[in-house]
Amino acid sequence: MDTVESALPFGDAMNTGGGGSNVEILTRVELDLAFASEKLLNLEMLVMEIARRATDFEPPAFEDESVSSETVENAFELDILYGILDAEVKELVNLISSLQADIRSIEHRVYEEESGGKVKAKLDAAKATLKQMQELIADIRNESAKFEKAIQFFHETEGVEGAGCENVHLSYQTGMQTEDQHRNVLHMLEQSIASELDLDKKLSDSKSVIEDLKLKLHHQEKEIYFLEESAETVSGRMFEAENASELLFGTSKELANRLNTMQLDISEQKCQEDDLKSKLEQSLTKLSFLEKSSEKMEEESSKVGAESISLLERIQELEKQLNESNSQLQSAMESAETNQEEKNALHSELSTLENTIKNLKDDVSRAECRAQNAEIRCMQLTQANIELNGELSALKSEKSDKVNLLEKKLEESNTQLEHAKAAVDAIVEQQGMLKSTMSDMEHMIEDLKSKASKAETRAGSAESKCTLLTDTNLELSEELAFLRGRVESLENLLREANHAKMSTAKDIGIRTKIITDLVRKLALERERLHLQIATLTKKNKILAQKYKESVNVSTQMIKKATAKAKHTELQSIEKAEEIFPDFSSSKTEAEKPADLLHKGEVKAHTPAEDVSTSEDDSTSDDTHETVRTIEPSVLNRKYIFVSFLVLLAAVVVFLLQEDGSPA
Repeated sequence: MDTVESALPFGDAMNTGGGGSNVEILTRVELDLAFASEKLLNLEMLVMEIARRATDFEPPAFEDESVSSETVENAFELDILYGILDAEVKELVNLISSLQADIRSIEHRVYEEESGGKVKAKLDAAKATLKQMQELIADIRNESAKFEKAIQFFHETEGVEGAGCENVHLSYQTGMQTEDQHRNVLHMLEQSIASELDLDKKLSDSKSVIEDLKLKLHHQEKEIYFLEESAETVSGRMFEAENASELLFGTSKELANRLNTMQLDISEQKCQEDDLKSKLEQSLTKLSFLEKSSEKMEEESSKVGAESISLLERIQELEKQLNESNSQLQSAMESAETNQEEKNALHSELSTLENTIKNLKDDVSRAECRAQNAEIRCMQLTQANIELNGELSALKSEKSDKVNLLEKKLEESNTQLEHAKAAVDAIVEQQGMLKSTMSDMEHMIEDLKSKASKAETRAGSAESKCTLLTDTNLELSEELAFLRGRVESLENLLREANHAKMSTAKDIGIRTKIITDLVRKLALERERLHLQIATLTKKNKILAQKYKESVNVSTQMIKKATAKAKHTELQSIEKAEEIFPDFSSSKTEAEKPADLLHKGEVKAHTPAEDVSTSEDDSTSDDTHETVRTIEPSVLNRKYIFVSFLVLLAAVVVFLLQEDGSPA
């Protein structure tokens, strides 16, 4: 029965436990089955003991006028044992019903999850054991029903003799009224038996209380051990949280340094942007002079291209830095989230610790109450022992055997009292230890709360730094977008400049082709003109020779003619003078202007003739007259050639001006 009573709280705790996973419920069911099987064995032993006592107990003995004290005591013990058996059977039936409900829930979960066959095999074995237990319980109930009649007969006789009386042994006092001494002895025996029964009850109660206290102390020791382990885990987590916060602080410092370097890089990029803007303006001003200086345009475009390449490289570096800062931000956010989770876990653990401490305080208060009750019962037991000692001293003269039994029981009760006192002292010491551990736990909780507050402040600072980092990242992304737009505009300007350069190069090539064609044509024309001039000079030489020959011939003819004319004129003049004496003066006056006119015409045509200079002075007048007749054709060719050259130069100038006007 001691094993049954010690195992009861464990079974109740297992039944009242919350439903976890399938494995946890299975282990709980197996433990409950082992507990129920052990309890069934104890109940079978109890049934055997009750059956043995029921066979020894004879109900017709109550019909006699005198009933012995042993039969009353046996009947009372049988009634108590039957009540214990009935209560234990009911408790075992409730346990089996709860186990069946757990098995049904596990079967439902297993069918839903479709897990392995090991769980199903264990469930089948548990069902088989439960069926065997139910059969054994039915057998126990059938056996207990056999000796229930004797107990009912004892209760009926007890109700007839005295329902409200505390002593059940008053029925046999009626037959002993004649003998006063025998009656007094029996009365003393009844009182001793009643006090002995009370002492047995009190001892059993004290044993049960001591066992309950032992179990509760064992559970409290387990809880204290678990609390110490949880406190160690909490301290380890707090240490990890402190390390993580320090790491976060270091990473935040590194991020701040990187942000400062990034801001410096951004300021340098802004300066470079200003330089690029100024260079762009200069390049735009130089674009207007691309028609005149194509080489300068190419150099500047190459410079702008190199600067744009450097800008693109710088933008790529900035993008890499942004990606690194984003990754660092993500790691910082993840670490902040882990800090939050650890903080929440710490809060939950602190709340659980506070709840466990409250429960421990309640348990300590209950243990104190029970210890006080145990002390009160010990006082009562000491008083009862004193009374028993007095009764024993009175009964020593009458019955030595009963006195020996009572002395043995007193010794046992004294030893049990000593054990109870020792247990109470141990309980008091354990209460002191519990109080000291409670104070230590309270100090630990205060330290944990302070550490949690520090972790919260550090987490808040980390969150603020994370927000600052996000803001700076947004600003950097905006500046990067602006720089990308500027680079795109610069690239568009470079493309336009390259297109303009290509178009101007094409125009220059076309114009150079036209000029080379004109130069080629001019060279051809010059060669042709040189050839014409050479042919003309040859013709002029030939004509000059012919002219000289003709001039010589003509001079001779003229000389002959003039001689004849002069001769005729002289003859006519002589005849005229003979006829008209005034005719000679008028003739000379008329010939003078004619000669003057002839000399002027000859002078006008002499610059164009180089051939007449080589003639003699005597024949100069005559040669000029002959050149005048031949020269107009030669002069017309020269004028035509000069006019052609002038027209050609005008056409070239016009074409050059027309080509230069669109540019």
